[in-house]
Amino acid sequence: MACDWWTLFPSLVLVAGTLTFFRWRQYSRRFARAGVPYTPPLPVVGNTLDVVLNRKAMADIVVDAYRRFEPHPYAGFYTFAKSLVLLRDPDLIRSVTVKDFDHFTDHVDFMNTDEDTPVLLRMLFLMKGKEWHEMRTILSPAFTSKKMRNMFLLIAEIGQQMVDYITKECDKVEVSSGEKQVLTLEMKDLFTRVTNDVIATTAFGVKVDSLAEPNNTFYTMGRELTTIKPAVVMGYTLAPKLMRLLGAKFIDAKIVEFFRTMLTETIKTREEQGIVRHDMIHLMMQARRGELVPEEAEGSGATDGKRRHLTDDDITAQAIIFFFGGFDTVSTLLTFCSYLLATHQDVQQRLQREVDELMQKSGGQPSYEQVLGCQYLDMVLSETLRLYTPIPALDRTCVRPYMLPAAGSCPGLQLRPGDGVWILVRGIHHDPKYFPDPERFDPERFSPENKHLIKPFTYFPFGSGPRICIAQRFALMESKVVLVHLLSRFSLQAVAKTPVPLRLQPDSATLSVKGGAWLGIRSRV
Repeated sequence: MACDWWTLFPSLVLVAGTLTFFRWRQYSRRFARAGVPYTPPLPVVGNTLDVVLNRKAMADIVVDAYRRFEPHPYAGFYTFAKSLVLLRDPDLIRSVTVKDFDHFTDHVDFMNTDEDTPVLLRMLFLMKGKEWHEMRTILSPAFTSKKMRNMFLLIAEIGQQMVDYITKECDKVEVSSGEKQVLTLEMKDLFTRVTNDVIATTAFGVKVDSLAEPNNTFYTMGRELTTIKPAVVMGYTLAPKLMRLLGAKFIDAKIVEFFRTMLTETIKTREEQGIVRHDMIHLMMQARRGELVPEEAEGSGATDGKRRHLTDDDITAQAIIFFFGGFDTVSTLLTFCSYLLATHQDVQQRLQREVDELMQKSGGQPSYEQVLGCQYLDMVLSETLRLYTPIPALDRTCVRPYMLPAAGSCPGLQLRPGDGVWILVRGIHHDPKYFPDPERFDPERFSPENKHLIKPFTYFPFGSGPRICIAQRFALMESKVVLVHLLSRFSLQAVAKTPVPLRLQPDSATLSVKGGAWLGIRSRV
């Protein structure tokens, strides 16, 4: 007699439910068993319900979590189906990111790349262990101050291109109204296009104007490349195998291939015709030939005796990293900085005095050294990065067994290979213990007289330790060049569309202003 499977169905459901229950109980009580403070997780969403329901931005969740576990140096946190250890203590952060870095060499593996986009696995950010170390060693000489100086003029050209566009738009407003009016722009869109053009010229060797030609192919493809849907991120975090089975992708392979083909053809043309252009492609080509050496060894003839080789996929992957940094990190920094300047006129006016003095001394053509020497500009950007860090939390994966020290009633916590930790950057940046009146925009915190008073490992907008952002020098140079050009010709101000007070967009995968960063721009001449 044939078995009636339907009669077994309730029993199978009961067994599956029982196994799921005990597995969940084991998982959800990990920190309770260890005596580590934590918030009990909800099934599936863990401690991230506010993110799932679009009630809060992830940056605000980070601050809430940081404050909830005061004064504990570390605590437990659940993000969907993964448990993490939140680090709050500066000394512990120093241990994890620097002193005991060999136990935490990798990032948390949230992203599962597809087999049809293997080039993404070559991105420095996603590399692990020895492979990451070798690639970092190859690339580091490309980001020295000397190499940045060579790309300075390329970025300055884009800054002037931005000034020309805004000037024309301001003239249109004045002509249409018959009197001097304020031009209103959404600053994230403006700066995204500007940084796109910087990436195009410095990382891909092409010249585009995404302000004058808003629908150019390079910009639209770059926009597609860097637009990662929150639903896809959530899906891969919950069920990566199912997402791959369904064909869901972080990044369309056709877009990756577009940029890979562009770079490959550019490299081939330069090699065949002996073309030299001081941009990132040239530096990558030098690295492939083994011609790059650390800055301290330049001119000494010293090398490491090895001939490393970069493939076209390696070069493409690092150029793509520039896209993510430019479309998000740099454009986000410029957006929030412009907002803060518009809503703090005293700071803007002081900064403009420094910029005006710079322009007068340089005849309107400031050098790399002169721009980087703008002390108040550096203070303003540093304070902006404290208040609105583009990446609100750093992550690391434990790769070797590690014991977190005893704290309070907790006897310590044993981390196993594969365990993840989060460093709550935004929470620390907003802690009054380290930054008095933390919600106030005060560039004086970073003056020469005050910045040495900042406690070590309480300020790290670009990361910490050996895995600190390799392109931080480039990002700051780009931001300073753009702001010098902008503020030398225009003033920023709040208008009717400016969101006051500023709120973060809860349903955005990146740090964004809710309602858009709308500001008024008025010509100074």
